[in-house]
Amino acid sequence: MRHGQVVCHEGAVSPPEVVTALNALYILSSAAAQRGAYGLEVRDAQWRALSRGTQDAKAILDLHLAHCETYVIELLRQLTTMCEGILDRHATSQECPSAIWREVGRLGREAYECIDLVVRRSDKKRMTGD
Repeated sequence: MRHGQVVCHEGAVSPPEVVTALNALYILSSAAAQRGAYGLEVRDAQWRALSRGTQDAKAILDLHLAHCETYVIELLRQLTTMCEGILDRHATSQECPSAIWREVGRLGREAYECIDLVVRRSDKKRMTGD
């Protein structure tokens, strides 16, 4: 594993609600990052949705942090922390540098890869009856 990078392993098991929260936050943060990285305005509705998704992710993390530690949970933690930072900057009317938006985009790509792997693993289990 590279510094600061989460690797989604084939054998890692993550609770479904963690994967769902990661998926929701990935979609919301990626949409905002697409706009913010190019200097476009992030709309109020997007800020509200990102805030809601971040709060939901924090609630899920609070439930699962004491019970298990998986790469998906770590990735959700990193993405949640980045989103909190962006939301804090927005709340204090500070500009968010494009480097931060790019980092959120990178985490979003990693999240997508993990979600895709979890879905493929789940589909494989369903097909084989495991």
